Amino acid sequence: MDLISRILAPGLFGAQMVDVYQPVLLATQEEALVAKAAPKRRREFALGRACAHTALSVLGHADTVIGRRENGAPHWPDGVVGSITHTSGYAAALVAEAARFSGVGLDAERLGGVTANLWPRLFDAGECDYLERLDESNRKLMATLFFSAKEASYKAWGTALSFREIHITRSEGGFTAARSGATLKGRFAVEGDLLLAAAWF
Repeated sequence: MDLISRILAPGLFGAQMVDVYQPVLLATQEEALVAKAAPKRRREFALGRACAHTALSVLGHADTVIGRRENGAPHWPDGVVGSITHTSGYAAALVAEAARFSGVGLDAERLGGVTANLWPRLFDAGECDYLERLDESNRKLMATLFFSAKEASYKAWGTALSFREIHITRSEGGFTAARSGATLKGRFAVEGDLLLAAAWF
């Protein structure tokens, strides 16, 4: 499985990890951030940070401690923007130089989790209408893509937004996210029941 390489653009660097219960070590300062968390949360955190360190090594920051901001987002080294994601059995990270990108976002989701009862809270009327017209298999894929693309875009913009404020349009090889006159591009890849989406500007 190599989803991360399929969603990269020039200047973006990523790493991924499938969880096969391999040992994953955290720096002492990073371990302290999840010392009181449940084991599942600590495991996800460690996998995500391991991916982030691998990606950062390309930019010369392999040994940098990745802290945590007040809103829970990773605290990247100066001059770097990035994003971490994890879902059941999988984690990934995406980084770039801040001189080239203002923001990047990454999200991984398992297909089928975004059920129709969630649509009104997550999607605008146009997106809901689009999903209603699809057959069941495509509906599952596109509902997951809409959700994942919105999450990746939310992370890239880094501002407080409702998911319904972000409109997703599928495009050739990816998607476009729009909100209040601002747009950004993104890509996604699917393998089995796993979808990975990235957005940047």
